Amino acid sequence: MSSIETPWTKMALPKTGVLTTLRLGLESTNAWYWIRCKDGQFGVAIQLPAGDADSTESIRGTSKLNIVRVNDSNGEHYLGVVIGSSELATVFYRLCLDLVSACQCSTSSNQIVAILKRRVIAWQRLFEKGRQKLTPEECLGLISELKFLREYWVPKVSTNGVLGWQGPMGAPQDFCDESIDLSVEIKSYAFDSSIVKISSPEQLCAKGRLFLTVYPGAISSYGNGVTLNEFVEETRNMISLSQYAIFDELLLSARYIKDDCYDELYFELGDPRVYRIEGDFPRLTGDNLPSAINRVRYDIDLSLVADWECSISEFSERVVG
Repeated sequence: MSSIETPWTKMALPKTGVLTTLRLGLESTNAWYWIRCKDGQFGVAIQLPAGDADSTESIRGTSKLNIVRVNDSNGEHYLGVVIGSSELATVFYRLCLDLVSACQCSTSSNQIVAILKRRVIAWQRLFEKGRQKLTPEECLGLISELKFLREYWVPKVSTNGVLGWQGPMGAPQDFCDESIDLSVEIKSYAFDSSIVKISSPEQLCAKGRLFLTVYPGAISSYGNGVTLNEFVEETRNMISLSQYAIFDELLLSARYIKDDCYDELYFELGDPRVYRIEGDFPRLTGDNLPSAINRVRYDIDLSLVADWECSISEFSERVVG
């Protein structure tokens, strides 16, 4: 990630008290502050009524990401998230901006605390595992999922919005809506190939209706197409404001953090092809694998499964009850 100036570089350590604060220059009903602590840690904090302090006790810090709770002399309660590593300052700054943006639509401190709690958990997983940028193949896979999310899942398939995008949270399939008995697995493959990779026996095994939706794609050699950063922002602009926070948390779980390096690669995607996963569709599942085999990855040749190909309209026409 390219280096950018953060607000903490201009903030001195507190001479009195435990925090130095700098109000964020955003129009907001919530009072957010950049903070710097006496021990040198830095981050962002929101000012809440002191009576809300109890609701924040369940949020715990880790070795790299700490939680700050401070009551000042005016009876105001600061709830903050801080780090101590300057190497993480740039990425942490962008994460903080996303957090503040996600809370803009919140009308109560309870909603804000709930968002902050979920976000801190996502950040902890990110920092503790160590951040690695997405490979070009992973970028193409993420764009494919986002393309399906915004062009089909949200407007035509499910009423649960981004909540149905469950792949980043470790679900067997990328999209699921139990209310309509539907699961969809998303894959990408090269324009000049017919091979898609299946990474586990669970991916093509689900209760109810299951479809495999595949997108042909590639890195553009001529700067045509779209970058991952552009695609994420375009998708965010198309979802409900109330689901911004959840969307950002899912992106974090998918290991995406906005980075200038993702502006250097352009991707092109073709129209999706859809397959019904049913009957004798060639697949490996827990039912047809010996118990001694506990890890499976395999390829499917799309040119050999034409009998199961169908129109995306088979599941993308939302049923109105």
